Amino acid sequence: MLVVTVGLELTRKLLADKRLSKDSDALRREMKRQLTEPGDLAGLFGPSMLNSDNPRHARLRALAVKAFTNQAVQRLAPRVDQITAELVERLPENEEVDLVGALAVPMPLHVIGEVLGVPGEDRALLRTLIETMMSMNPEQSQPASDALGGYFHTLLTSNALDGSSLFGALVAADDDGDRLTHDELIAMAFLLVVAGHETTAGLIANVVHDALDNGLWRKAASDPGLVPALVEETLRHNPPVRHATHRITTEAVEIDGVLVPENTIVLINLGSAGRCPLAHEDAAEYRIDRETTGHATFGYGPHFCLGSALARLETETVLRQLLTRFPHTTRANDEPPPVTRNDIMASLKSLPVVLRR
Repeated sequence: MLVVTVGLELTRKLLADKRLSKDSDALRREMKRQLTEPGDLAGLFGPSMLNSDNPRHARLRALAVKAFTNQAVQRLAPRVDQITAELVERLPENEEVDLVGALAVPMPLHVIGEVLGVPGEDRALLRTLIETMMSMNPEQSQPASDALGGYFHTLLTSNALDGSSLFGALVAADDDGDRLTHDELIAMAFLLVVAGHETTAGLIANVVHDALDNGLWRKAASDPGLVPALVEETLRHNPPVRHATHRITTEAVEIDGVLVPENTIVLINLGSAGRCPLAHEDAAEYRIDRETTGHATFGYGPHFCLGSALARLETETVLRQLLTRFPHTTRANDEPPPVTRNDIMASLKSLPVVLRR
C-alpha cells in the first residue's frame, strides 16, 4: 500500500485519474492478498458509488444525487436544528464534559438515522454496530458488518419507509426506468452511515477544538458570521479524513516522478493537499481570514462527496448553537486530546471542555 503525499493541484489530478480505480472487486482481491485477516466487510466493499468506476459509478450517482440536492438538504435544516438543540440542552454547564461523546457523535447519528428512516429506538444499536465495524478488529468487525447489513435488509423489506426519508427517496429514485437494486441500496446505506456519521462527527469535534485552541471561540461568539470560515479552515487545515479511500492502479502510473506499479493500492493524503504552500498563503497556520483556492477534503472529480452540503450544514448548526449558548467555553485541560487513527480517518476519541455562558 502506497501513501501519496503531494500538493493540491496534483492531488486533484490523481483523484480524477481513471487509472486509479475504485473497482471493489480488484480492491478486495488485492487487500485480501496483502492482509492476514482482512475480513470481508461486504457492506464497506459492496456495490456503492464509493467502490465503483464508470459506467456503474455514473449510474449509481445519477440515482443517488436526486436525494442530495441543495433543496433536499435545506429541507432537513429545521430538523437538524431541532436535533442539535435537544442535545445541546442536555449538556452540563460549568463542569467537564466530553463533547465527542455528548454531542459530536450522537448529533450526526441522529441526523443520518432520520435521513435513513431508522426508528429512534434503533439508533443506539446503529451506533454500536458502526463503531464496532469501524474498529477494524477482524473478530468484531465482520459480525458487526453482517449485523448492520441484516438490519438494513430488514428496514428495506419492512415497508416502513416513505418518501419523506432520504432512504425512502433512494428506494423510489428512478432514472429513465432504472432503479437501485436491493444490494445497491444496502451498500448505499453502509456508505451513508460511515461517510455521513463518522466523518461529520470528526469534523464537529475538530472545528470546536480548533476554534478553542486558536483563540477564536469568543470572537466567533460575538460574530456568528465567522462560523462558515471556521468550518472551511478546519476542513483545509485539520480534516478528519486523512486520506481518500483506497484506489488501485490499473496500470503503471508515474506520480510526482515515481513510477507506481500496476495493482498497487494507493491512499492519497488529503491533509497535505490542504496545507499545500503553493495553494495557500501561510499554509501551516490556522487562519479564518485567508483567501484560499480551496481544498480536497471532500474529494475531487467523479467521486466528490455528495454529502458535503449536509456535513457543512450539520457542523455549522452545532457550532452556532454552542457559540450562542456557551460563548465563554474553554478546554478542560491543556493536554492534547486522544486520537483514533486508521487508514482513512483521524478522529478525536474525546474532547473535554467546560461549557460556560
